[in-house]
Amino acid sequence: MAGYSRPAVARIFGVPALGGLLFGWDIGATSYVLTQLQSAEYSGVSWSGAVAGSSFLQGLITSGGVAGALIGAAIVFRVADAIGRRRELILAALLYVAGAVLEVASGFGTTEATGLALLLLGRVVYGAGCGFAMHGAPAYIAEMSPASIRGTLVSLKEAAIVLGICLGYGVGYAYSEKDGGWRWAYGWTLPASLLLLVGAQSLPPSARWLALRGKAVEAVASLAFVYPNDVDARDAAAQELAVASESRSNAPPPRLGDRRYRRALTAGIGVVLLQQFTGQPSVLYYAGAIFDAAGVGAVASVAVGVFKLVATLGAVATVDKHGRRKLLFVGISLMVVALLGLAVAFHGFEGEGSGFTPRKVGIIGLIFLYIAAYQISFGPIAWLLISELFPLEVRGQAVALAVQANFASNMVVALLFPVARDALKHVVGDAWAMSVLFAAFAAIALYALEFVRARVPETKGLSLEEIERYFASGERLAGIESPLIPSAGDELVV
Repeated sequence: MAGYSRPAVARIFGVPALGGLLFGWDIGATSYVLTQLQSAEYSGVSWSGAVAGSSFLQGLITSGGVAGALIGAAIVFRVADAIGRRRELILAALLYVAGAVLEVASGFGTTEATGLALLLLGRVVYGAGCGFAMHGAPAYIAEMSPASIRGTLVSLKEAAIVLGICLGYGVGYAYSEKDGGWRWAYGWTLPASLLLLVGAQSLPPSARWLALRGKAVEAVASLAFVYPNDVDARDAAAQELAVASESRSNAPPPRLGDRRYRRALTAGIGVVLLQQFTGQPSVLYYAGAIFDAAGVGAVASVAVGVFKLVATLGAVATVDKHGRRKLLFVGISLMVVALLGLAVAFHGFEGEGSGFTPRKVGIIGLIFLYIAAYQISFGPIAWLLISELFPLEVRGQAVALAVQANFASNMVVALLFPVARDALKHVVGDAWAMSVLFAAFAAIALYALEFVRARVPETKGLSLEEIERYFASGERLAGIESPLIPSAGDELVV
């Protein structure tokens, strides 16, 4: 279906991707906000001492966004199929605006109790917007994109998140030595949030969501937005939606726990969990700690963000050419190499003081290898797969469950990593603790390779309805290439 409108495709990608950019912005900016809020000189508030003196408060400020995202994703689980992807983006924008207003207001002449209450409430509200956006954005892009470029567009949404992280880092760094500069780091999200609100209201509802609700005429009108001048392409897409709707009408009422959805759920949720349990939050933590010890933490954070963006764009440029499985195999294999290298390099490593040493340089090199491998595989591909694998009638709940699993597993790894490290120090000694942890992450990554081989199909170039019929058929995977992708000269059967 090459007859799509490029301006329309730019809009069905660009507006939802703005929701991802605002999510990433919060991640990048918060690291600088937290540092500045502890400074009596630069915080611009009377309660900086309370933040500086309480690791618990610091944890609440940092994790408030994640907690809000979990709440938002839990709400979406209940309402996604009733309100549709477009309204999810509108609600995400409203929550972003409300959260940013509360965060900024907390820094203007407030008492300690009022300021902290407004800030923490703003963190949770803004986080809830992230929960709505991270569900609505990939689902809307996947459901409205032509199959031939769906992988590129959904993966570009991950690039938008990383770009947001870079912008958050950059703005946070620019205001880091200005009185009350943290308010600007959060405040600059307001114009982008309002742009998301206006843009989402101008988009048509998802054609597939309209078909799910039995609104066939409106679904065709939505398709006309993407294929305004290609009647054949539009009619073919409408016919496929009609056939899929007819098939669903003859099936039992959908329940997420039904056996018929188990394979898709296993593949989608499994990839999301493995994305986090292969150590991504922990590896980045140690990169930051080493850069801080060397006295280049602020600049290095921006550099890491830019490097992640470049690596993600590499995946974006190749995902619709090489497919999802090949990128996962290559990326995860390199992650195993990097993690095993870190297990060796961290044996007996105790920081070695300030500055750079040969071992530190080697560790940083392995960390950058890990980041590159992650960003061409799990980083964008996990979000792409959860937007593709789930059948339409349960997609709203299934994607919401995957988003909850992503945020929850990220939080679990971030919280338990230092606990496991300290416990291992008592069991195997200080010299081996980090080595054992990184070796454990490498073992999980090895399992991830087998999981992808056995459970994850190749979805390159297929419509969402073709993917849905594959899971309904009960076919098994074999080898690196999924049966969804035929050999040259073979006929695709789904």
